Amino acid sequence: MTTVPDLAHALRRSAELKEALVAFGESRAFERFLGPLLSEAGGPEGSLDEATAINVIDYFLLQYRLPDGNTVADHFVARRTALAEADRQTVLAWRDPVEGLFEVRGKDGDGLLLLNLLDDLEYRTYTNAGRSAFSSVAKGGFLGARLVALATAPGGWLVSGVMSS
Repeated sequence: MTTVPDLAHALRRSAELKEALVAFGESRAFERFLGPLLSEAGGPEGSLDEATAINVIDYFLLQYRLPDGNTVADHFVARRTALAEADRQTVLAWRDPVEGLFEVRGKDGDGLLLLNLLDDLEYRTYTNAGRSAFSSVAKGGFLGARLVALATAPGGWLVSGVMSS
């Protein structure tokens, strides 16, 4: 089973939107907020591995509240007035991620069925990083991950940031 065309489009578009959001969040306009978060994550030695940096940036983009009470994702959508409504809803849905430890229940086409051990709910999960991102994941294994809703694919979730096994 392969990815259905609508899902394939949603995954491609989510990758494009995430790339644009990351560039926006790493711009000079936000560096005074992001810099301290990255420094803090690096600890006293200031050593920050790539996975930690990616997860800090992901948190910053989607959940960190700026002084005005909004997230970077809110600012991104507000400044991109030409965004299609589906794109706006996609980015805004990312502000409410599900984080947890997940049991891999099995593969489902290009996705995984994950059981969240914290809320006991099952998540049909995809990645916009390509099929190989799930190649080493086995049924019965466990993943630490952050998932965001794939708003244009009802019931679909997307890995956001770096997952760990």
